Amino acid sequence: MKALWLVLLVAGIGACAHHAAGQATTAELHAAHDWQHEDGAVLDKAMSRHADRLAKGASRAAAIAQLSEAGYACLYGEAHEDYPEPAAVCARSFATRACQMDWEVVITSDPVLPDSIDSSGGKFRRDCVGIDRDWPEPIKSAIDDQLAPGPALPAASN
Repeated sequence: MKALWLVLLVAGIGACAHHAAGQATTAELHAAHDWQHEDGAVLDKAMSRHADRLAKGASRAAAIAQLSEAGYACLYGEAHEDYPEPAAVCARSFATRACQMDWEVVITSDPVLPDSIDSSGGKFRRDCVGIDRDWPEPIKSAIDDQLAPGPALPAASN
């Protein structure tokens, strides 16, 4: 019985390691998921984990370059004598006929170690026609009315 649990544990760890290695870049992360249809909580968690991997495995410049290659545009805060490298907020948006999707990664630097990442965070948001697939919460927006029938026409008189 113990051997069975050990096999299951090793297989589970191997699957996790393979999954993480399979999405090494931000572009690969985007290609690996159906961002319009998959569960929002799963997608948000994948985005957050990827941002954490970026923070641990890359320099600040390399992380920002990887985000830029995946279509993100970055805005920077102001530098300060205590924080010579300003925070970077990198965002990407994409729309289909059914959904508007937005991704955001925030990168702050360690003030003592140039070109390092002190913290990073990733978020995913989705606003779709209707509110059933919106993430993280239902959003009543203009696209929700796109599939609604138009107003009734007045009856023609003869």
